[in-house]
This record gives sequence, C-alpha cells and structure tokens, in this order.
Amino acid sequence: MDALSSAQLGLVLVLFSIFMVIPLLSVVYLAFFTYGTFSLFWFQLIFTNPTFFPITITGKDAFPFLSVNIYTTGRLFYQAGDALYLVGIDFGVILNSVSVALIVALISTIVGTVLAFIMARYEFPAKTVFRTALLVPILSTPFVGAIGIQRMIGENGVLNMLFYETLHILPAKIVLDGFAAMIFVQTLSFYAIVYLNAYSAFVNIDPSLEEQAENMGSKGLHLLRTITLPLALPGIEAGAILTFILSVEDLGTPIVFQTSQASKTLTFQIFNRIFAPTGEIDPLAPALGLILLVIAMSGFIVIRKYVLLRRYAMISRGGAWHPRVRRIGGAKLALVYAFMLCLLAVALIPHTGVILLSFAEYWGWTILPARFTLQNYGIIFTDPAITPAIVNSFLYSFAATTLITVVGTGAAYVIDRKRIPGKGLIDMLVTMPVAIPGIVIGIGFFTTFLRTPLSPVINPVPLLVLSYTIRKFPFTVRAAYAGLQQTPVELEEVSLNLGAGRLRTFLRIAIPLIGINVLAGGMLSFVYSMSEVSTSLILGGVNPSYAPMTWKIKDVLTQVGAGPFYAAALGVLLMAVQLVVIVISTRILKQRASALTGL
Repeated sequence: MDALSSAQLGLVLVLFSIFMVIPLLSVVYLAFFTYGTFSLFWFQLIFTNPTFFPITITGKDAFPFLSVNIYTTGRLFYQAGDALYLVGIDFGVILNSVSVALIVALISTIVGTVLAFIMARYEFPAKTVFRTALLVPILSTPFVGAIGIQRMIGENGVLNMLFYETLHILPAKIVLDGFAAMIFVQTLSFYAIVYLNAYSAFVNIDPSLEEQAENMGSKGLHLLRTITLPLALPGIEAGAILTFILSVEDLGTPIVFQTSQASKTLTFQIFNRIFAPTGEIDPLAPALGLILLVIAMSGFIVIRKYVLLRRYAMISRGGAWHPRVRRIGGAKLALVYAFMLCLLAVALIPHTGVILLSFAEYWGWTILPARFTLQNYGIIFTDPAITPAIVNSFLYSFAATTLITVVGTGAAYVIDRKRIPGKGLIDMLVTMPVAIPGIVIGIGFFTTFLRTPLSPVINPVPLLVLSYTIRKFPFTVRAAYAGLQQTPVELEEVSLNLGAGRLRTFLRIAIPLIGINVLAGGMLSFVYSMSEVSTSLILGGVNPSYAPMTWKIKDVLTQVGAGPFYAAALGVLLMAVQLVVIVISTRILKQRASALTGL
C-alpha cells in the first residue's frame, strides 16, 4: 500500500464508519437497550402482538402439546356493488412486507428474464426503441408511480371508465387496493432490475458452451433448460433478490395507499413512528427498523454469493466474442411484438397517469381531464413554497455526487488494483448500502446526529447530502470498477517506470482512461439521489424550508385542491431528468448491469 492508496482507503473507512456504521449501531442500541439496560422488551412486544406477527405458540399445563395460532384478516377479493376489489390477506406487519416482496420478486423475475432472453438472443426491427422503452419503468420511483396508478386503476379511474363504463368490455369494475395495489405498482417499477441483470448474464455466456451442447444433440427448450438458464441463473437470481430488497424497503407506495392495508407494512409502521419535527421517536421504530435491516441484509448476503458465481458463465472465455443472436420474422416476430407492446402498455400505466394529471386543470371522473393547462408547471417553477425544493434537490444531489465521485473512484481503484488482506470486506462495505433500507439509515442519522450533544441541528443539509452519499455510493463505485477491469494495468506501470508518482499516474493515466465510466456512474448516483424517498422524508421534515423535492411531492400530494396536480408535475420533472441520465448511462455502460443496479 502506497501513500495514495492508503489515503483513498482511509477516506472510505472514515466516511462509512461515521455515516453508516455508527448510525446503524445507534439503531441497534435503541432496539436492544431500554433506559440504558439491555432488554428484549420491544422485540417481545412485536412478536407477541398479532398486529405485527400473527403466529403465537402456546403450551397447555404440563403436557408437551403446543398450540399454533395464526391470526389473519382481510380477503383476497370482494365485491361491492358493481366493483370487484382485489386486496389481499393481512398476515401481520412483518409477514405482509415479506410476502409482498416475494410476490413482486417472483413476477418481476419471470417478466424480466423473458424480456432479457428476447433482447439478448433475437434481432428484430425497432429493437433499439424497445430496449430504451423497457427501461422507462425504472425512471419513476414507486412513490411517483403510485400517484398515477391511483388515477388510472381506481374504482372511477381511467381504465374502469373506459373498459367498463364506455366500452362495456369488463363485467365489473376491477379495483386494485391494499397489497394487490402495492404488488402491481412495485412490479411495474422493479421488473427492469431483473431485466438488466438477466440481460447482462445472457450476453456474457460463452457461446461455445451452447454450441458444444448443440453438437451433442441438445436444442430448443432442452438447451435452454439445461445449459442457457443454469449459466445465466446467478445474474437472474441476483436481480430477483435485489428486487425483493427494493420491495421490502419501499416507503413511497405504502404512503400513497396508506388508507388501505398498505399501512400494515414495516416501512410505513416505522415511518409512522418517527416524529422528526418534535425531536421524538417511538422506541418501536428502531426495533422494527432492525427487523427490516436483518431481512434486507439476508438478501444482500445471498446476492454476494450469486454475484461471485456469475463468473462461472465465462470460465472458458479466451477473448472477446459476439453473443448468439439470430434474426426472427413471421409468426415469431409478431409474437415478440405483441408481448412487448402489451407489457409496455401495462408498464406505462403509472407514467401515463402522472403525465395526464400534471397537465390537468380539473379532472373529475372522466377518461381524460376536463381541461388541460400548463399552469401546474408554471406553479412549481415560480411558487416560493415549491421551487426551493427543486433547487435543493439539484444542489444536494450534485454535492453528494461530487463526494461520491472523489471517494468512490478511489475505492474502486483500491479494490481492483491492490492486493491487500480484507479486500473482499471492503468491496462488501461499499456495496452494502444497496441493501440497507433508506428508512433505517434515516433513523440512524436522526438518532445519532439529532439526539446527541451535536443537537440541535436546525439545518439538515449536511445530513441529507451525506445520507445521499452513503445510499448512492455503490453506483459510481461499480461503474469505475467496470472501467478499471477493462483498462490494462501496464499503462500505469509504464508511467511509474518513467518516474511519475502514484498521484500523477492516478490523475493523468487511470482517471482519463475510466473517465467515461466514472461520468456514467456519477450520473446514476445523481438521479438516484434526486429520487431518494426515505431519508429525504425523515431528514427533510426536520426543517421543511431545506427539504428536497421528494419531500415536497409528499407534502403537496396531501393538499386539498390542486395539490395532486402539482405533485404530478414534480414527478414528471423528476422522470424527465432520470430519462436523460439513464439513457446516456445505459449507452455508455451497455450491458454492465453491475453499475446500473449498484451490484
């Protein structure tokens, strides 16, 4: 370890120790200690309360017989008048979150894998257009998408008005509510995560392995089942588990659907127990947060296993190759187009709803708004109560991205170029924020920096910037790491042999060679910071005048009158920024899903 690498590593360790490890330890302390004494009181309260955990095990007298009781409420569906409501069964807060996340992961995996296989293995007209369109759902966070979903699939929403009231195609109004609505919204937002990972896995399979199987008589579904899918499985499963983590830690969707069963999820229960403006926090929040953290981190540990296993798909790689791609036409092409168009029609429902709502002056129970206007956009750019939030988000995200780029590039350099003990642990440390729920980080920041001798912190800006830095750190690290893996280390060795120092070599040789990757990773960190929900809501509530855009979206969404229209306009602005950045980053990073998903 030279002085430069030591400084880079030291900076990473200091940043993560102070602003990730210590806040998480604060959550652990509050969960296990009551009035300074170690106690399991809060966990006993949680696991003996059917609201949180519906399973109780009781014994009877001295007999070794156990009675298992499961308390559930709700129905999968019920009919009210001319409307059929799809809802879900309430298994208690903890199991609700896990079951919803499992269903979202399952559906997303099926859809994402099929899409990835089609895009990786077939060539057809307009493929580039579809490749871009398939990433559109990832642009909108569930928090924004849920706003559009409410308008589109409600009892008197656009789809029911069109297909039931007008065209009379449906036998009844179909209404998604509660857990069914959460699953629908989250699946539309997260299937692209599986798609990106699966696509990367398919295109990186050594074609000679499949060719050898074909020479031995394997073809069609047998080849797909026995060779192709097993080779791509690590990438697919990593995407599926990441989708599970993103679903279980999602806060935006439960907030939008909080009047239904969606309020009985871990993230909403935690958020509902945090009172940032008064400086108080319900002791149950850290305990619930720790349970959420354990669930998410369990998934992350499995992801690390599958990310390492990805390499076996390229074990025979001796050089560059072109993936197996064949042109299709006729019935197969028609089938692909039908599948793609139907999927996009459903996947773009949230975006359609948000866009229509953003241009509406008034929208009653009609298929389209009664009156259209540009005034909503004029308001968000001129209203002194809204405009500062937009400026705040850009400034905070830019500051966080700058810090991420400086520290993250150094971290990637140490991980790729240095042979040091514990390098795997360092890699895990800088990737871990992908799996740490934002609301847990928010609690940690709140309890560490707002309830200590450092208090009172009237200006939450430093905490917001640093929380974004930690949360979005992996995207730049992964992009820089991908660039370094493709850059010959011999170029740096030549520079050193000619007398250049380590710092000069790093700045004049390594950085220019991976500059485009660092730029793409930084852009991803920037837009994901802009759309951060959990920490923005918790820390932004400390002083609303410094709150970012996502906090303001929630704030105006609850206002009577034009509030939802302004929230939709803010959502469209956020999606527009994301669209530009995601398209550019995707073109730069191509199939490197590790950078695009932070893995």
